Amino acid sequence: MSMTKKSRTRLLVLLILLALCYAGAKIFGSWGAAQLECNRVQLPADALPGAGPLRIAMLSDIHNDKELLAKSIEHTAAAHPDLIILAGDYVIANDRFMRTRWAVNGLRQLRSIAPTFAILGNHDYEKLEQVERVFATAGVPILRNRALDWRTPSGSTLRIIGLGDWNEGDEAPATCMRPAGQEPHPVLLLSHDPESRWLLRNYDWDLMLSGHTHGGQLGNPFTGDFISFRSSMPAGLFPFEGNRRVFVTRGVGSILGMRFFCNPEVNILEIGEK
Repeated sequence: MSMTKKSRTRLLVLLILLALCYAGAKIFGSWGAAQLECNRVQLPADALPGAGPLRIAMLSDIHNDKELLAKSIEHTAAAHPDLIILAGDYVIANDRFMRTRWAVNGLRQLRSIAPTFAILGNHDYEKLEQVERVFATAGVPILRNRALDWRTPSGSTLRIIGLGDWNEGDEAPATCMRPAGQEPHPVLLLSHDPESRWLLRNYDWDLMLSGHTHGGQLGNPFTGDFISFRSSMPAGLFPFEGNRRVFVTRGVGSILGMRFFCNPEVNILEIGEK
């Protein structure tokens, strides 16, 4: 049965409305993905017991976005951090770094601001050789199932532990972490996906820094909550079993280049008074 002229007109109007809605969402989402924020988060001194006053800049999920990386570096420099943490996903799995000078130069700039340490995210494993080469050239160490002791500005020792990515099955906590109750120093744990926390319950750590979720790239404009199907910790600071804490950043970049009421962010974590 052929459509009537009236039905064809209605269908055409519907298609036009759908196209306009799609275009509007695309424009709004792209605008949201470019609204980089620098958010300060105050944590009590017992977040890293005995580490003393400490300011940590945290960047994650850059996803090949050179413009937002440049803005992130500006925010980081202005904050004068004691330590910089890069929490993974520097590329997109199906997309290499578009050349690498911008990435190498950006990492070198961060390293010149403060000591800088990185971990891998799930996307990075798809381009692992290139990611590792870029970081090695820039002189920024990747902590892949590795621990190191870092002297804080107050003179205390902070153990920084970086794990391989949980989604890729590359985490090996037994090789770099001590069982609960045996670690003499405060522990800053770096793990790209906050869901990995469940595998780490029997190891010593105080504060875990993660990315991966992007805050769901979608927020509720009425409540301010973030909507993520990846984790029960989509973004922000969360308690975990006793005095432990997990901080999850919304990240710098995005997938598909859109965010809705969930702006990208650089985080400045201030431990104790600064």
